[in-house]
Amino acid sequence: MTKNEVVQLFSALNQLGALKGVKMAYGVSRNLALLKPELESLEKASAPTDEYKKFDELRIEMVKKFAKKDDKGEPVITGNEFELEDKAGMEKAFDELKAEHKEVWDARMKQMEEYNELLKTDSSVVLYKINLSDVPADITVAQLHGISAIISEDIVSPFGK
Repeated sequence: MTKNEVVQLFSALNQLGALKGVKMAYGVSRNLALLKPELESLEKASAPTDEYKKFDELRIEMVKKFAKKDDKGEPVITGNEFELEDKAGMEKAFDELKAEHKEVWDARMKQMEEYNELLKTDSSVVLYKINLSDVPADITVAQLHGISAIISEDIVSPFGK
């Protein structure tokens, strides 16, 4: 199991709070506890430096200048993004900001590249398996697919593995 799969499994396990069954609840809880240290390490590996946080604050202030404004003069945000009035101007200003803070930008890009490579490596976490017979009947296909790494089929197939 790769570290990226660990991240996905942790997320999938966190979606199972409404399922019933003591054995299932125990298995989910135990796996969350096993995965948490790995996730914390990955979060630390991808955490931005203080220098990059300052750069990002400058970037956000810059984007606000190029954003469409509402009646009150506040930037218009749709979803999680500013609606831009002058995209070309913003891109030019962003390129200038990156050039002005080249070392910080390059360090962050290198950090994220290394992090993405780290996600492809194998994890040493040993998961606690849950028997398929202990999985509640009301689990959805998507939920079961998300946690398939911890499911053990306790019915032996006559055809072998």
